[in-house]
Amino acid sequence: MPKKYLHRIIIPLILIIIIMAPIDYYISSNTPTQNPAEISSMPIGSTVMAETQVVDLTKVRKEPLITHPDYLIENLQEGQIIPAIYGLLTGTIMTPIKDITEGIEADGRAQKFEGPGMITTKENKLVVQPPANFIWAYKTPYTYAVKTKDGIAIIENNKTIKTLKPDQINNISEYVNATKIKEWYKEAKIGDKIPIDFSLSNFSDGRREVPPEDIVKFFGEQTKKYMMEYPSGSPIMAYMHNYKMEEVATATSQLESYPEYGDISREYNAREFVRAWNGTIVPPGAISPGKETVQFTSSGDPEAPGGYASHGTCPPARALRDAVAEAGLPTPSGITWGYFALMYGYDPATDVKVYNDGNYPIMIIMWTEGSGPGMIIHAKIYRLVPA
Repeated sequence: MPKKYLHRIIIPLILIIIIMAPIDYYISSNTPTQNPAEISSMPIGSTVMAETQVVDLTKVRKEPLITHPDYLIENLQEGQIIPAIYGLLTGTIMTPIKDITEGIEADGRAQKFEGPGMITTKENKLVVQPPANFIWAYKTPYTYAVKTKDGIAIIENNKTIKTLKPDQINNISEYVNATKIKEWYKEAKIGDKIPIDFSLSNFSDGRREVPPEDIVKFFGEQTKKYMMEYPSGSPIMAYMHNYKMEEVATATSQLESYPEYGDISREYNAREFVRAWNGTIVPPGAISPGKETVQFTSSGDPEAPGGYASHGTCPPARALRDAVAEAGLPTPSGITWGYFALMYGYDPATDVKVYNDGNYPIMIIMWTEGSGPGMIIHAKIYRLVPA
């Protein structure tokens, strides 16, 4: 609207505002504030990206124009011409978005920010909260394959979304390969179930569960890849930004030679242990295992339960234990302070768990140097802190 015409509207409106101010105050003080959840276009706690439409404009409370001519001015100043015209034609005017929201544009879209935000409420306002430096959650079963008398049923939220005959059980999961599902099917009883897809839930910032189909969209391919390597229930660092890594501990150990257990198998197991734990992130207050995508070989051992053990995992277990201790964290479960550090009966990757009782996430880095009995195993602990 040209400025030379705008003042012809604004000056009379200012006079009306002055006259109506006492009435406006009385009505406003006796009218309950609109619940911000009512105007949200999605459930509170939902993950949102920048410029997502988060306000349902049709649900924003409209007030009589005669008592709120100031709303008309605010809408015009914000460039919201359609609400202003609607107000002039109907005599009711939409509450200006900026008065009832935070982090939201005048047209109801989330403001620009980096990463996955969250829709929430604060002090009777609808708020888009940008992501913190670190957001973590837990890998949670979301979709199950359930054995039936005719094959399997695919279940989500207690609802059957698909049924398959035994000869149709192929690549139905990114997490569990077809061979494993077929083996499970042969051994399972009717009603038994196996998780085949996973969500992220119990977020550190309280946001709602994110279903499998939205994980890459909100958190990226790397988060999905990390999820696929770790067991169900593991903590998952879904998003990190604007942080730095501080080295807080380092430790080494040597493979050495125990030919009675097979040094070639021992070296393989040591490398698998390192692969299982390298890159593992443990959020504050969380307990994490290593990756479940590794495999260990067993050697005969009369002292072990069942007569077999994954020898070669004790040297890297000592390196991990010593680094964790130097970082001031509790001794990992399944690991002792003896020379033969790994307890019998514990899977070196999924039964051993590291507890982070600190205030910041930690990252475990492990690698090997050399080969054979002289192979050196390195472990470092980094603290991740806001930059």
